[in-house]
Amino acid sequence: MTPKLIAIDLDGTLLNSQGRISQRNAAALRAAHAAGIVLAPATARWYQAAVRPFEGLGIEVPAIASAGADVRAKDGSVVGQWPLETDFALFFADLCNRAGWTATVSTHERAYRRADELPVWAANAPDWLKPVKAFEGEHLERAFSVLAEARADDAYLSELEAWAGRASLHHALSFNGDALLTITGAGVDKGSGLLALCSGLGIAPAEAVALGDSDVDVPMFRIAGTAVVMANGTAAAKAAANMSTASADEDGVAEFIESLL
Repeated sequence: MTPKLIAIDLDGTLLNSQGRISQRNAAALRAAHAAGIVLAPATARWYQAAVRPFEGLGIEVPAIASAGADVRAKDGSVVGQWPLETDFALFFADLCNRAGWTATVSTHERAYRRADELPVWAANAPDWLKPVKAFEGEHLERAFSVLAEARADDAYLSELEAWAGRASLHHALSFNGDALLTITGAGVDKGSGLLALCSGLGIAPAEAVALGDSDVDVPMFRIAGTAVVMANGTAAAKAAANMSTASADEDGVAEFIESLL
């Protein structure tokens, strides 16, 4: 059965190790879109960064952004948004400053990226991305998620124990092996985001496919009728999936889509 919706993780799934969409993947996405299949990025990235790869292909898409905390229709209207508790967001922003973590906090209008040194492109950053050296003074009252480069054994993470049950934490590795920590509100993840999007579109979850490679993708694997893991996926992702495809560098997304059409 041809699915009505394909939710696609970006890093390590659709995007290869150079952070790009290959020509074969691009052609497959265009073919799926032409066939009437709804395509939706499902990513820890903030909304504007989630839809950007598809905009480059001329495809308007809904999005499961901020690891499920910010779900929007293809016209950008809000399907559902679930911010972090404000006191937790402010605490974690301060923690990132003290720990020296490179971290990105997403909000409705833009993302704030903290790093000890500003990137060379900081002066020309788009309105929806603000590079900063510290989060103080920024508008984080309705932050949706945090994506931080923090190893699972980092001593500063012990400070999060006091917030148990008030936030969802997911450890993962980027495609190049960097340790990442994704934080959303309690009970918010890509699975809840996929449910919200399916409800908004009138699509049964059983009619949806989820493609991913990481532990952060496991919640949406449990929701979708078909869960497809990349060959470069983590052990947890492989255990939760019911299908597999080639790696991101071997055009695994295209391989799967081509099998449908």
